Amino acid sequence: MIYISKGIVGKGSTTELVQVIRGGRSMYLSGREADLWLKGRFSFSQTVEEERTLHHLVRMGLAEMEPEESNDARYQILTRCICCPAKAAKRKMGLSMEEKTVLSWLVNAGIRLSTAELVYLIENKVEAGPKFFYPDNRQALVEAIYTVDTITDNILENQMATAGCRDRVVQSILSLLKKKKLLIL
Repeated sequence: MIYISKGIVGKGSTTELVQVIRGGRSMYLSGREADLWLKGRFSFSQTVEEERTLHHLVRMGLAEMEPEESNDARYQILTRCICCPAKAAKRKMGLSMEEKTVLSWLVNAGIRLSTAELVYLIENKVEAGPKFFYPDNRQALVEAIYTVDTITDNILENQMATAGCRDRVVQSILSLLKKKKLLIL
């Protein structure tokens, strides 16, 4: 069982009680729930013996999981998450070119981009630049991603599941998460 945690640690956290903020709500975790959530905070984690607790975190909206560990599972989990730039995202020193590109899209796009949308932009070599950046250009960005072939529900996620750059983009997202440049919501 592979999973990743969603949410932000709140300022009200203590060593015994972890405050998690997600979707404007504040929840407190302790014991096994807190341990499990913290393990999946900056990378994928695995558990077999804590399956029941993990299912509870999923029901609370604080984790996403898949039964198997594979590149497909990692992609599927990330398609159900929102990747947001952290405050430290502006500094790009020490990042690979792919990480810089992914981060540039996430920081500057006028919309929250899904993992599938990021894969689409990288796969189709859409240049990360001013003509697609900021709220004034969000319509141009949406039109660049969503065409007659990709507008149907979930078709983009399914098409990008087989994209050649999918695993590289997923790895870049995970690397940015570990480097605390991204938050998973």
